[in-house]
Amino acid sequence: MARGLPWSTSLFLLCCGCPNPLPSLDDGDGSSGSSTTISEASTSSTTLEPDSTSSTGADETTSHSSTTGPLPSCDEPDGTFGETCTGNTPFCVGGECMRCSSDDPLTTCGGSLVCAPNGACVECTTEEDGGCTVDSPYCDPITNTCIPCSEHEHCGPAACNLFTGACVEGMVVTVGVGQMQPNLTSALTAVSAGGGGTIIVSEGTYNEALVVNGIIVAFLAADGDAVEWQRTMGAGAPQLRVTGGATVLVDEIDLRSNGSLADPAIRVDGAMLWIDRSTIAQNTGVAVRAETSAELMMRNSFIGGAIDLPALNNLTGSSMAIQYSTVGAALGASNAILCDAGSDVTVSDSIILTRGTEPEVDCAMFTADHTAANTVLAGTDNSEVMATMTSWFTSYATGDFHLSGSGQSTFQNVAQWDDGDPSVDIDGESRSGVEGTPERAGADFIP
Repeated sequence: MARGLPWSTSLFLLCCGCPNPLPSLDDGDGSSGSSTTISEASTSSTTLEPDSTSSTGADETTSHSSTTGPLPSCDEPDGTFGETCTGNTPFCVGGECMRCSSDDPLTTCGGSLVCAPNGACVECTTEEDGGCTVDSPYCDPITNTCIPCSEHEHCGPAACNLFTGACVEGMVVTVGVGQMQPNLTSALTAVSAGGGGTIIVSEGTYNEALVVNGIIVAFLAADGDAVEWQRTMGAGAPQLRVTGGATVLVDEIDLRSNGSLADPAIRVDGAMLWIDRSTIAQNTGVAVRAETSAELMMRNSFIGGAIDLPALNNLTGSSMAIQYSTVGAALGASNAILCDAGSDVTVSDSIILTRGTEPEVDCAMFTADHTAANTVLAGTDNSEVMATMTSWFTSYATGDFHLSGSGQSTFQNVAQWDDGDPSVDIDGESRSGVEGTPERAGADFIP
């Protein structure tokens, strides 16, 4: 997912040069948003419906002949659009239905429509998406319609606001050695001055504590870069606090080594946070705490807890949605997920475990589907795996929940891929993408 500058034709599965958007949650692999040009085998067609495979917007010369038979006939005045003539031949010219062409005023798509390579007048192509709006910025290459973004690569160099389907507005700032800003703090200051933006983080370890208040900001790892975000210095605080109605998107970043027992690695209060393909583990305190009507969405992520503390803590009217993730609590009085009475959690296609004396989930408002846990969780089609075996994973203690051979067997066919589920796993490996297909639960797919 090419997320670093200069931003070319696209970027991860994270980008927002904004010919893009909507949910595949991904999802996303968060890399380049470039599109593959598809040309037609023939310059003419008798098909009356748009060809779903031709979506690139590359110029093609309109042909008034067909290799498969005569074109449909019509009796409207030359240049009549969309009456008798429809689909791939929408214009009536000389008594025949013709394909669109930008070179002929009689067959030029009018208004906001553009000419697709298959001859149809469509809302957009991957080359011409000027008609797409802020709310629907991505041109679907199959339907040639403008839809909301669902992956960061749908948005050029910027991120997709996965809560809304709009590309994140504001500056795109790169962080790291030789980049626009040397650290996360200066990058946040820069985008905050413009009311929000996208921060693309290059490989390295960043030891900082940030507060995002009231704006929309995305923190995205640069393509292929390993990014670790710590907080080991100074007074206790989360590495990341999201507050004051802010929206934050985090993709492919490890948040670990917070030395404060009282502070979580991430605190969300009265705000929204979307975490994708990230690891939050090896922190002295809670991994993520949501409070004060916060909203948290977590996909394709590893979450590791600390001894005698919950990995995830949901409080005061907040909500958590966890999808295709692995949450592992530590020893002692540790829950994987702990809620108060007014906060709700939904989980799907995940692994929820504890090694401690407390139940893996202690939440009154909780439901799960196709999820593996130590016991059978409330919900639909969940699986019981009994006592946690650390040998199921690469390194349970450090939050590396990639599956070993025995883990692959244990969690095989627990999950079920459905429309809207992420198209890739934590490593960017493609999931099945087929409705109703059984898969391994958790963030590590292993095809």
